[in-house]
Order: sequence, then structure tokens, then C-alpha cells
Amino acid sequence: MSAAPALPPPPRVGLILGAGGTVGQAYQAGVLAAIEQDLGWDPRTADVIVGTSAGSITGALLRLGVPAADLAAWAVEAPLSADGRPLEQLLGGERPVFPPMTLRTFLRPPRLPSPALVASIVRRPWRFRPSVALMTLLRPGDVDLARYGTQLDRLCEAGWLDQLYVCAARRDNGRRVVFGRPGAPTAPPSMAIAASCAIPGYFRPVEIGGVEYFDGGVHSATNATVLRDEPLDLVIVVSPMSAAAGARPKLDTPLRRAMGRQLQREARLLRKAGMAVVAFEPGDHALRAMGVNMMAPDRSERTVQQSFIEAGSQPAMQHLRALMPRQAAAGTA
Repeated sequence: MSAAPALPPPPRVGLILGAGGTVGQAYQAGVLAAIEQDLGWDPRTADVIVGTSAGSITGALLRLGVPAADLAAWAVEAPLSADGRPLEQLLGGERPVFPPMTLRTFLRPPRLPSPALVASIVRRPWRFRPSVALMTLLRPGDVDLARYGTQLDRLCEAGWLDQLYVCAARRDNGRRVVFGRPGAPTAPPSMAIAASCAIPGYFRPVEIGGVEYFDGGVHSATNATVLRDEPLDLVIVVSPMSAAAGARPKLDTPLRRAMGRQLQREARLLRKAGMAVVAFEPGDHALRAMGVNMMAPDRSERTVQQSFIEAGSQPAMQHLRALMPRQAAAGTA
């Protein structure tokens, strides 16, 4: 009797969780739950997780042991498994409610450019990005995120969450900082995540070590190139802020297309480094569920449902099946 052919070793996987507010978190939950169900791959086992803004919260919860299915259940207010209890411990059973984000939030008189920003432009003018510079000029918002994260540090008593990279940006010059990566500034997980989520003009900047930080999405909605030098075979990107190819135009289409082009550039660099890249982006059904206000408090349930259904039928899932045969076989057993 001949021996069964040996299965290939599982790929070394990096997971990129992009920016997207509370609605983006719901999109990530639906996509990750679909991957877990369809392929049998547990997102908690990713070798490295990179989180930006909303993605930093999702990444931290995965590293705390919360399954993707519970992330989805929490978004639709369904019962949690025993492994999902850190969600209740983090928030005490209460979901944070934020004030509405309006255009008026961002129309206050700007502040003057910082000396650090001016110096950065003078030293390296070829790297000047007007959109990033503009974000540094916005007045600080009124909502303090840091107070929501105190429970996280109690859950992370052993220190930083293993192989979780949290992307934020310095408020003085817009440069990216990756907390959790060797050589990065030291910060408690709650402060790093609050900094990564601090949308300019809406949330207050978060001070760490005497430096003010804000949303890592200022630099990039996905920051996928953080993994460029990691020894990985596959990078899975969940990008709530862009849109799948062929999606119908909507009010926020110009922004989503810009985010999509940036993701494509980042993916090319990762592929050049020898990694396969699979990206999940909202299609028409998910985009309708998400709307244009990424901080909307009433769109999570439908977003989870639509992203779960949509992800299962997207080409990205078919691509993953080919790249992860062992997990795919387990998921269909």
C-alpha cells in the first residue's frame, strides 16, 4: 500500500488589517470569519499581524485569542464563545459610542506647520506628500481615545502582544512609526492602538514619550510594506478603505480609488520581495452596507453579513484556496 503524498508545509502568513473606523472593523470581522470557515485557516495563527487604525484593534483582539467568528458575533450582538470573553472584559459589555463625524469637524482653521515638518520637506523634498502634510495641520479633535484602552493593558500583563505591529504617524511631520517592531518607541499596547486610531481633526492626538501621534492611515490605509523584509510566503490584506475592481461609483469612490492604487503599489513591492499577496476589498454589496461614514454606529451588523457573504465568492478566496491547500482541505472536511 503506497503512502499518501505528503502535504506541503503551511505557508508563513502575514496578515494586514487596514484602516476603516468602526464600519471597517465590521468589514474585517466578516472577511476573517469567511476565511476561517471556508479555508479552515485561523487568523489568530498569522505569523505577523500589521494593524492600522481600526485594524490595530482587530489585530490586538486576534492576538488576545479572540476567534474571527467572535469578532463577527460581537459586531452583530450575538452570543460569544468562551474564547471571545476578552471582548467583554475590554469594554465591560458596553460598546463605545462616538459623536457623528461631519464635514464641519475638519473645517476649523488649520494650525501652522511644525518645524519638524518643514525640516523634513527641506531634507527630502522628493518624499513630500501634500495629503500627509495637510493632516498634520488639522486642529486636534475633542474625543479622547486613550480612556477607552485601559482594560487592554490589564489583558496584556505579559507585555507587548507577540508579532503585532501597530502603525501610527507622528503628528509633527507625518512620518510612520510601527509600534511593536524592533527599534520602535516603547509604548503600552493601549496607547499605541489609541495613537493608531486617532483620526486627525476628530480624535485628540495621543502623546507617547513626549511625541504626539495620530492615525496610521495618514501614511497608508494598509501599510503593507511594513512586511517587506519579513520571511513570509503569503500576505493576506483586508482593506476596508479601498474597493474591489469593478465596483460601481459612489460618493466616496475617488478616495477609495486612491487607497486602492496605494495598496496596489504596496502589493507590487511585496511580490517583488518574493511573497504572494491576496487582498480582500469591499465590492458593491459590502459598500452599500458600509455607507460613506466609517464611524457610523448603525452599520456594523449589515456590514458583517455582506462582507462575509461577499468574501466567500470573491476571486481572492479562490486564490487563497490555491495557496493554502492544507487549510482549504481542513475547512471542507
